[in-house]
Amino acid sequence: MILAIRIILVILGSAALVICLSIVFLGPGATALSSEHIFVALTGYSGPDSGAWPPTMDSELRFYAPFWGAYGALLLDTARDLRRTAHRIPWLAAIFFAGGLGRVLSWVAVGRPHPFFVLLMAIELILPPLLVMMTRLTRQPKA
Repeated sequence: MILAIRIILVILGSAALVICLSIVFLGPGATALSSEHIFVALTGYSGPDSGAWPPTMDSELRFYAPFWGAYGALLLDTARDLRRTAHRIPWLAAIFFAGGLGRVLSWVAVGRPHPFFVLLMAIELILPPLLVMMTRLTRQPKA
């Protein structure tokens, strides 16, 4: 189970760093559009893409992207030595879950996003409780 936790943390941490760099250097619109195109290629979805992003949103997301990158670096550091850093996992999971709740609020406030972002929301709401449960199970004393 420890290996599974480590793999999840490495995948999430690496993805956060790649997304951070893409948003900072290519822009959030290009990052989202390329993700949507990959989703379309894999699923055959035929609906519209998200379209152009306003300059204010571009500026805001390029500002927040380094924080997402720092989160990814912290996930990778946590994965490196779980014996020393496993206490971080509930907090890191809570942050990821809060991001999923933010997507839910956005859906309610401004409407349904592209299905790729609905998929991300599902991952952000389902994976954190599973990760916390897996972490707790590894700490249970063996009978």
